[in-house]
Amino acid sequence: MQTFRSKIDWWVLGFIVAMSGLLIQLLLTMYAKGTMQEYPEHTVVYMLTVILLWMPVMTTRYVLTEHELIIHSMLFKWNIPFNDIQKISQTDHLDVSPALSLDRVKIEYIKDGKLKQMLISPKKSQGFCQQLKLQTH
Repeated sequence: MQTFRSKIDWWVLGFIVAMSGLLIQLLLTMYAKGTMQEYPEHTVVYMLTVILLWMPVMTTRYVLTEHELIIHSMLFKWNIPFNDIQKISQTDHLDVSPALSLDRVKIEYIKDGKLKQMLISPKKSQGFCQQLKLQTH
């Protein structure tokens, strides 16, 4: 079993850091003014937002097991058996996917008789593709 973390583009990380900084600044201002007790729902929403911003960075990974590719991101998990994978290619599509970079790998696979695709962005893209191709053939 091999695990690959997601590559993270600088602008994605910059956005997460900036938004977290703004929200933490709001929390500190609320604390300094003594309004945290007055508006507890704002405090909770700001804290949850910071956690949600960082969850993809901490949880997005791609695991190659003996028989399948397992993709983890936040609270989601996708299992793609190697036998179902039809094509592996490089892409820079902007589609929503468990990828934190635009340097992506497109995996086309069959599920329930239909052709599906998943876009991922492993840090070591070449090594990931080589390993995946070895295990699918």
